[in-house]
Amino acid sequence: MNEQISSFEPVKSNPKTPALWIAMAGAATLFVELTIIRYIPGQVRVLGYFTNFVLLAAFLGFGLGMMIQRRWSSCIWLSWSAPMALYGIVGVTALGEVYQVLPSADEFLFLEYRSHGLQIPLYPFLTISFLLLAISFIPLGHTVGRTLHGARPLYRYGLNLVGSLVGIGVFSALSLFSPAPWIWMLIAAGFTFAGLRQAPRSWVAAGIAFGCLTAFTAWQSTGGAIWSPYQKISLGPLRVHDEKGVIQEWWLPTLTKQERADLKVLTPEQGFTIRVNDDSYQTPVDLSDDAVKNNPGLSLLRQQYDLPFKLSKTTGEVLVLGAGAGNDVAGALRNGATQVDAVEIDPEIRRLGDRHPEHPYQDPRVTVHLNDARIFLAGAEKKYDMVVFGLIDSHVLLSHRSNVRLDSFVFTEEAFSLARGLLKPGGLLVVSHAVGTEWFQDRMRATLAAAFGKPPVMLTMPQAIGISYVAGDSIRAGNPVPENTLTLRDDWPFVYLRSPVVPREYLIVIALIAVASIGSVRVVSGRSGRGFSTHFFVLGAAFLLLETRGLGVLAVNLGSTWSVNAAVFAGVLVMALLSTVLVAISGERRQNRLAAIAWPALAVMLVVSFLVPVTEFTSLSPLVRFALSVSLVSLPLFCGGIIFAVSLNRSGSADRALASNLLGAMAGGLIEYFSMMTGFRNLLILAATFYLVAWLTRNLKTNNLETDPVTESSDLAAASAQSVLTAS
Repeated sequence: MNEQISSFEPVKSNPKTPALWIAMAGAATLFVELTIIRYIPGQVRVLGYFTNFVLLAAFLGFGLGMMIQRRWSSCIWLSWSAPMALYGIVGVTALGEVYQVLPSADEFLFLEYRSHGLQIPLYPFLTISFLLLAISFIPLGHTVGRTLHGARPLYRYGLNLVGSLVGIGVFSALSLFSPAPWIWMLIAAGFTFAGLRQAPRSWVAAGIAFGCLTAFTAWQSTGGAIWSPYQKISLGPLRVHDEKGVIQEWWLPTLTKQERADLKVLTPEQGFTIRVNDDSYQTPVDLSDDAVKNNPGLSLLRQQYDLPFKLSKTTGEVLVLGAGAGNDVAGALRNGATQVDAVEIDPEIRRLGDRHPEHPYQDPRVTVHLNDARIFLAGAEKKYDMVVFGLIDSHVLLSHRSNVRLDSFVFTEEAFSLARGLLKPGGLLVVSHAVGTEWFQDRMRATLAAAFGKPPVMLTMPQAIGISYVAGDSIRAGNPVPENTLTLRDDWPFVYLRSPVVPREYLIVIALIAVASIGSVRVVSGRSGRGFSTHFFVLGAAFLLLETRGLGVLAVNLGSTWSVNAAVFAGVLVMALLSTVLVAISGERRQNRLAAIAWPALAVMLVVSFLVPVTEFTSLSPLVRFALSVSLVSLPLFCGGIIFAVSLNRSGSADRALASNLLGAMAGGLIEYFSMMTGFRNLLILAATFYLVAWLTRNLKTNNLETDPVTESSDLAAASAQSVLTAS
């Protein structure tokens, strides 16, 4: 077997699977996965609060599909059903439209103000959704298994990675234009046609029909929504009450019948509501003198934006972070700002700012920067009279591989310290947030106090949308912060987590996922499941933890923009491809030497990654910061890729290795949640522990299991498993 896979030349002995189809299957896997991960949370809002949920379902489905292909190779029809399965994935979103998902009794994790006829508890809904999504991904996994079946699997695995790079390239190119969901789904359906190779005409016709039906369903279910690279955006009316002020949509059920009758619905020219994932997000509104005079209910909101400027001796130059659709920018202009730098990460939210009734972005005093707020702070050179953190209340995650939100690294002590460094003498920092619970207020005040050396002044107003915290060297200290109040740091940036614990809801959900995954793998693997490989189990867990930590490092130093995330995922694929090529072109003796080098190199890189304070990179030049961050993340992944490829080459029963690797990845996903308790840095200790166990078990007999005569591609499935891990 080693002799067969030592060459990286094209396979001439198996012309039935052309290189194009192998690459196309890889492209289909990644493009469909990213599309669904982007689509599902926007349509079923509750799933956006459970990180990795859709990813883990896709991962399990892909793995099961490859295992089925190995055990029952005659079930070729399963690949032919890939377009139908894609329609099934879109159909899962109908559950969120039909049912009102009831939160648990312990913690209220999400708002739900829409009325539904049917209700379903949280955990049954999540269990059903997970199983349906996993089943829907099985046909694509089966397709990948078919294309990788045959001689020289490392060559085929390399082509699969090349296809994955193509898939992420197409996805990134589409993200530039923010197309409607039906376009995404139509292209995804085209990619699923990779499974229709050798299919009868009737199956091809059915695949085309279901592809069109998928696009049509996506078009109907999303209506006129705008899909930015980050989130689903829709517009709604803005309601105002003369006494209660601006009424957010989630307040409507609490109003009396008379209060509802007294509501005024503003015209789009006066103001409107921006919804993100069907939740109220921003309210661009005319707060000029004439508008407030005609609508007294807007006076409270006007005072909220004006009050911080009353504390400043001079407005002058203002920096607005999270400028959104323009309310903060308009407030700065009304209060005499001579120049405003407005930073917004979402291009579609920024475009909606052109519809703002006061047209702040058309003012010549305003310069717009489409960038991540944290990275702008690290690279800015000019000083400001005021730095304003807008209502940066993110409704989306940094990445489907991370537990933090898009705004998490903006509210840390390190970020506030960077902002303090941009203030002119006498300058002020203003932070606004919509959460008003006491523990959250103490958290924000303690974090600002750590950056400024004294507590901020807290500004609150009756019926205000948010709370403002004002800090600066020239103003008095605010009320003392309670002792031992937890602060936010780059290593522990969980803004909305009250204490360093894993919430009960998450533990239950992950337990359900683990049970479903173990049971599914056991059923599909059959008697082969009797052989358990500790080595491949811990390799899967270690790699996932290593990648998660890397995403956090790059988010802090390179930003959280969609383009940076796309580059990160592409970089992981490149590392996997390079390590695979290197092992594939080496003979058995050279592979042993590679492993002998990779193990200590990985150990050194893990120690360096743990000891080096990555948050200090922000003080370096952009080029140096980029080089150090990328090196710190990519080199351990490259070493881990070599170790996996060498171990895979030595494995004698890859379906068992795949089952162990899948379970290890699931364990890594569970353990990653414990960063909520320990912080991201300590994930490296856990990853190092798993790699140590992998090194100790690298030569155990359980890792060299007998090859099952079901198929000749014994090491194929495990290679595919690592492909899914890296491509995700």
